[in-house]
Amino acid sequence: MTTTTTTEIPLNKLIPFAGNVRKTHNKAFIAELAASIRAHGLQQNLIVKKNGGKYAVVAGGQRLKALLQLAKEGDIKLTYRVPCKIASESMDAEELSLVENVMRDDMHPADQFEAFRDLVDKGLSIADIAARFGTTETHVRQLLKLARVSPVILKAYREGALTLEQVKAFAVSDDHAAQEQLLASFGPHGRDPRSIRAVLTQHDVCATDRRVKFVGLKAYEKAGGATRADLFTEGAASIFITNSALLDKLAAEKLDRIAKLLARQGWNWTAARLEFGHQEQGDYRRIHPTMRLPAKLAKEADKLNAEYEKLVGEWEEAGDEAECPERLAEIRDRLDQISDSREEEWTPEQLAIAGAVVTIGFDGKADITGGLVRPEDMPKKAKGKPAAGSGEQEGAAAQAPGISAALLENLTAQKSAALAATLAEQPTVALAAVVHAFASRIFLNGHHEDRVLQLAAFPQSLHRVEGSKAAAQMDASREKWRKAIPASAEALWAWCLKQKQSVLLELLAFCAAASVNAVQTGRDNQSDRLQQAAQLAAALKLDMRQWFVPDAGNFFSRVSKPQILEALKEGRNQPPAPAWEKLKKPELAALAERELARSGWLPEVLRTAA
Repeated sequence: MTTTTTTEIPLNKLIPFAGNVRKTHNKAFIAELAASIRAHGLQQNLIVKKNGGKYAVVAGGQRLKALLQLAKEGDIKLTYRVPCKIASESMDAEELSLVENVMRDDMHPADQFEAFRDLVDKGLSIADIAARFGTTETHVRQLLKLARVSPVILKAYREGALTLEQVKAFAVSDDHAAQEQLLASFGPHGRDPRSIRAVLTQHDVCATDRRVKFVGLKAYEKAGGATRADLFTEGAASIFITNSALLDKLAAEKLDRIAKLLARQGWNWTAARLEFGHQEQGDYRRIHPTMRLPAKLAKEADKLNAEYEKLVGEWEEAGDEAECPERLAEIRDRLDQISDSREEEWTPEQLAIAGAVVTIGFDGKADITGGLVRPEDMPKKAKGKPAAGSGEQEGAAAQAPGISAALLENLTAQKSAALAATLAEQPTVALAAVVHAFASRIFLNGHHEDRVLQLAAFPQSLHRVEGSKAAAQMDASREKWRKAIPASAEALWAWCLKQKQSVLLELLAFCAAASVNAVQTGRDNQSDRLQQAAQLAAALKLDMRQWFVPDAGNFFSRVSKPQILEALKEGRNQPPAPAWEKLKKPELAALAERELARSGWLPEVLRTAA
């Protein structure tokens, strides 16, 4: 064994050893080490070798850096005498450096947790501990939290059965019995930290809860509510409410205040509900507001409609060879723009029979559901007429509840395209539809503008459903006939006279299909056209499942979270998983797309009777 001599050497006589095997230094660790030396003194000698008039530190280079940092900060002088061991000349300096850095066994983290806990139990404050060990108070609190998990958990950690991240997850709860029960139930799965946290906090109220968002964390605390924190999670997800009864009380009081404000709008009744699920909503009939145009736009729409009627009449009188006026398309486009400017309005008749419920939405904001009619308040419905103030439409014209006018138009455009593609394949039904349209016009004074077949030769655009299966099939059929028929009207007449009846029926079917308009816009109200569309769909045995599959883009991202959850419930024939309610809307929409992809589920407005 090689001996060394112990002595004290002034700090300014010590220099780093050029051959030290440790090339990388952790500045944060040096700062912690400096704080420890400041508080506790140097607990381990340096090992040095003579180097001219100075001494090179061959073992203890990080301690030297910490001492120099203390001298720079004025805590010690450069003449501070450092306890050192002088290695004999026969010892290899680089080997000593390697031994110093390799031959060590670091303390197990669990031992460190408990050591910090013991310091606190002896009366040392968290601030003092942080200062003495050169760390933050938050870090000390985290170590203390880990030290106070169940001894069973710490034992499993020491034995390698748990990782540090898993122990941090167990620390979310102070209930040792619950921690131990969960550990005992561990199978091959469910051991990830996220699952551990989820199980131990399943009955807790997190600050991400919609009630907390609605009330406000500050308002809850101001009312005397206490919280606890998960020191290993950031943001609102790290805070838990300990007084759920107080939270519910505050939420109910805020909802009551909003309900009183709603009552001033003239509703027959108003109510506040902490929960207002689909089952409760089913106790009421639902009516919808009317869509009103500002007076200026309404006047413009009336003027455009009058111009449209006039142009159509002049075009019809001009004969079959007259070209369709370009102005008609311009008027239709402008009327569509005006329709998009409509605003919802509850009529006095509707307010007189309906109520409104305010509850808390998934986003933590007040969610108001208006137009709820109790069974006893629903007016009696006269035969063949909608109930007064109901705001509902007959048959296929009824608007699906809870979806926007734009989404309604998009969905029914899908249905219209599917009707067209199906009708083009069934000449017999197409012939009946065309004859019905003409006979209604000639014998019953029907208005052709409000027919499902626009037989004034208005080919209907499929731009709303471009890329869909139905649009692709119609495009393919159109291209087939374009190649088959002559390019001029005169030649087409001669061609038609030569064709077999079966060919003409097929062409008639396509032309009828190209004129189908079953799109429901916001201005449709008790429309004959939509009722005829329903009849046509029934005759064709239209099954929209063959033409449309709802996904995040075309449906789920465009409706509310409760509607997505209801769709999951219907499509899967079982309640949604509780965890799904906590998902953000884009995540829930993507999940619904996956879960319902092969279920055949359709939005209500597309559920066509076969």
